[in-house]
Amino acid sequence: MKNSIKKTAYLVLGTAIAILFTGCGANGPQFTKMAEPKKDEGLVYIYRPSKFVGGGVYYRVNVTDKENENKVIGKLVNGSYLEHNSKKGEIEIWAETESKSSITLDVEAGKTYCVKGEVGIGFFVGRPHLSIVNNDLCEAEIKETKLSTEM
Repeated sequence: MKNSIKKTAYLVLGTAIAILFTGCGANGPQFTKMAEPKKDEGLVYIYRPSKFVGGGVYYRVNVTDKENENKVIGKLVNGSYLEHNSKKGEIEIWAETESKSSITLDVEAGKTYCVKGEVGIGFFVGRPHLSIVNNDLCEAEIKETKLSTEM
């Protein structure tokens, strides 16, 4: 009798965990190749490789341009990427949960930039960590991600 209850408890727990992690990843199309930047703009890829630790944590990625206009690019979830066309000039890309992480890019027309998003340990929730990476590393890691279609 006790084995039956134990098996049922494990089944319920396993099902709950599976349901919890369903939808934690991106649901858009798989990344195929880097696009060409639009005329007179730069192209920025923000991506987050899939990892088990911090997999359920997500954060919205924002961009603030030189006129201090803020725009939400999208939600960066585990195993996802975002694409952002930017006018030339300095921009700040940032994300925030219980703490803020930001990077600054001086965007040039016709260039492609890559920003890697990760999750660090936080007190209550995972903390975002953004870093600029070279395009070779980006191309190697981003091919395993899907477009995030959530805002």
